[in-house]
Amino acid sequence: MDSEQGGADGCLFDQLRAEIPLTSQYIYLNSCTFGPVLRSVQRCMADALREENEGIIAIRGKEAGVSFYERAEQARQSAAELLGVAAADVAWVYNTTTASRLAILSVDWQAGDKLAVTDVEHLSTHRAARGLAQGRGVEVTVVPTAEPHEGTYRGTSYFLEQLDQMLTHGHRLLVISHVSNIDGRRLPVNEATRLARSRGVKVLVDGAQSVGMLGVDAKEIGAEFFSGSVLKWLMGPPGIGFLVVSDEGKKDYNPFHLPLPTGAGGRPEGSLMAAGALNELGTQNYALRIGAGACVEAAQRIGLNKIEEQCRSLTERLRAGLRSVPGIRVASPAKWEHSSSVTTVQLQDGTPDRCLKLVECLLEEYRIVVKYRPEICGVRIGVAAFNTAEEVERLLTALGRLVPQV
Repeated sequence: MDSEQGGADGCLFDQLRAEIPLTSQYIYLNSCTFGPVLRSVQRCMADALREENEGIIAIRGKEAGVSFYERAEQARQSAAELLGVAAADVAWVYNTTTASRLAILSVDWQAGDKLAVTDVEHLSTHRAARGLAQGRGVEVTVVPTAEPHEGTYRGTSYFLEQLDQMLTHGHRLLVISHVSNIDGRRLPVNEATRLARSRGVKVLVDGAQSVGMLGVDAKEIGAEFFSGSVLKWLMGPPGIGFLVVSDEGKKDYNPFHLPLPTGAGGRPEGSLMAAGALNELGTQNYALRIGAGACVEAAQRIGLNKIEEQCRSLTERLRAGLRSVPGIRVASPAKWEHSSSVTTVQLQDGTPDRCLKLVECLLEEYRIVVKYRPEICGVRIGVAAFNTAEEVERLLTALGRLVPQV
């Protein structure tokens, strides 16, 4: 649904857009890297930081101090509701990369153990895999998500067939993105998790590119770990992310080797501790947490179903228009159920220099912000709920003029 269509939903997106001063100067299509932090979230964080330092730190145990920290803790509850899990399953961390590393390193890797990752994981995940291979002798299995000769992800069948063939009982962890940061393909995380767990393999789902754009139910997905952050589609502050750890995941999860409560027979029971208690050590940044809660609550007020429909409508408009731009190939999947509002385009007979020049010209001549993706020599366009149909049309016009020139 485009905000120009009017009605109650249009007003919601107009109000959202009014919270983003950047939109008065730029056509911002890079929320898949950084979402602009909402004005209300900025104010909320500034107020929290001022309140904490002008009085709360002196009266932590008093009623006002307790109330402040309860507000900070409410952010965890809001995030849990957004993700469909219990608050005890949510741990705050610095960002998605840190969350994913904590999950990966929670496995007691030994030489010869196997780690499976898909071929469209974030660079940080592939770096972690290479580090484990070099330092621990871990064998890394890279599962292809699309047939090599096709180049474009067309659905789940091929990937699930490959996963079924390549994933064994000898694998200890599967890392899979919900939505790829490269071209926006949406992977079948529910089915992949069921397959992995049937073979005793733990699963980490990277939700960096799905949370805030799509409705996410981490409990339904069923993975032991689900990582993400608020700085992209949720338009929250950088420097705070989350790791969801299921009850099953907590059984062996203790990244900082904390003493654990004991269960029957005096054995340590990690699952008795909340994910936050296992992760959050020392002094915390409560203003960041309150800001994270504020951006989550802003998305919840609009409704994730409405946000997804807005993103879908604008993305379909964009891709329909791209078919009429000579010299461009859409690398992202065509069907929405296999895709997202991340669209990556490639220049026919393009080179990295041409792509970089196109990104530069879009910014300098049209004040349009997109990003170069070196993995597939493409230009990535991220359409968010605050974008408009008019902005999509202006991008298409700019591409039609610039592509033949670069």
